[in-house]
Amino acid sequence: MADDDVFTETDDPAESWVDVRMTDPEEGEWDVDVVIAEKQVEYVDLRIRPALLEGFLDCLFDDLSDDRARSLLAATLERQGVDPADLTGE
Repeated sequence: MADDDVFTETDDPAESWVDVRMTDPEEGEWDVDVVIAEKQVEYVDLRIRPALLEGFLDCLFDDLSDDRARSLLAATLERQGVDPADLTGE
């Protein structure tokens, strides 16, 4: 593996970061837009084709502990006004 194929190590604990990487993406699967003003990144937009979103989320959740994943999902459902009971089909 080449040096540029690894994430840069930080001083933060591993749990402080969630790593995302797509190797050899097909053209049009990702769209990244970075806006730099006065030598500083103002924002980064990452657009992903809806068909690839599940795999992207799997990648994100692989880096989280089970408790953190449950907490994140619960907070997202609450923010979206979704009752978890509605997801069980009961």
